[in-house]
Amino acid sequence: MTDDPEKLSAAARAQAVHWLNLRLSGDMTLDDEDEFRAWIDLSDDHRQAYRRVDRAWNLSRAVAGDPRLPTVQEQSMAKAGIFARYRRGLSIAASLLLVVGLGWTALPYLDLQPDHHAVDTQQQAFRTGTGQRTRITLPDGSVVTLDAETELRLRNSAAERRLDLIQGRAFFRVAHNPNRPFVVYADGKKVRAIGTAFEVSLDRGNMVVTLTEGKVRVEGANAGSDGGADLVPGRQLVVGSDLDWTLRRVDVSKETSWTQGRLIFMHDPLSKAVADVNRYSTRKLVFEGGAVPDRQIVGVFEAGDVEGFVKAIELQGIAHRTTSTSDEILLVGDE
Repeated sequence: MTDDPEKLSAAARAQAVHWLNLRLSGDMTLDDEDEFRAWIDLSDDHRQAYRRVDRAWNLSRAVAGDPRLPTVQEQSMAKAGIFARYRRGLSIAASLLLVVGLGWTALPYLDLQPDHHAVDTQQQAFRTGTGQRTRITLPDGSVVTLDAETELRLRNSAAERRLDLIQGRAFFRVAHNPNRPFVVYADGKKVRAIGTAFEVSLDRGNMVVTLTEGKVRVEGANAGSDGGADLVPGRQLVVGSDLDWTLRRVDVSKETSWTQGRLIFMHDPLSKAVADVNRYSTRKLVFEGGAVPDRQIVGVFEAGDVEGFVKAIELQGIAHRTTSTSDEILLVGDE
């Protein structure tokens, strides 16, 4: 048996990714289980490959947003040698399962500098471009992870630690300070926290707040104008442009997977998946006529792997490519 991932065969790694994806999908049959056990027992290399893939996956889900985690994750994924892509179609009700393996090519974090046109050190602006993510540490010790195509402004005062999310999404791990509330303003709403971890995004006309730790209060910028809501971990609040407030339970590991360079879709609308993929690529996915097919998908993708995403939806009969340029890939939905 070898413990060197470079010496593990590409076939063993690809098969290991296939089995992990099938087990995670929840569609593994008894026959599949027997076949998996037979494959595991066939060789030590198979067992080693599967252990590495499984360990890397579990590590990537362990603590979403922990600033110490990306380095550990990247090392684990690299050691696991997980770069294979596996594609298999499974019928899940009306949706299609898109499995493109657990390839790990995390987008690099940027050494993003504040806008030097800011008035002083208490007023700073941060912006990321397409395909860029960054992590910044605020003066109070709070850590903010900015997704691609995001703009955030810091405006500290003696009364509060204030940030304005202008566009995109960000994950906040707040340093505890009961004397100076941490408040994020977005689309006329404010998210108030003392010491907690949460995500705020502006997504197609919606303001979305997802709480992973602690407690936050969401209300209108003018207290009481739009009511308010208290969130507990595992809950997500969506405020639409019509001011309709919807509170639901979500898988926070999935919702915050972008902080670790992954895009996870679990019965998500194809339109949402396409928008997320486009956030990481200067080469945009565009559907003929502007209408994205009304389909749902499940899958795990590398952020930035637009070609892998296109190949997957082509193989699954969801859509196919008609033309490609350096700026866009034109798609048309399949019946």
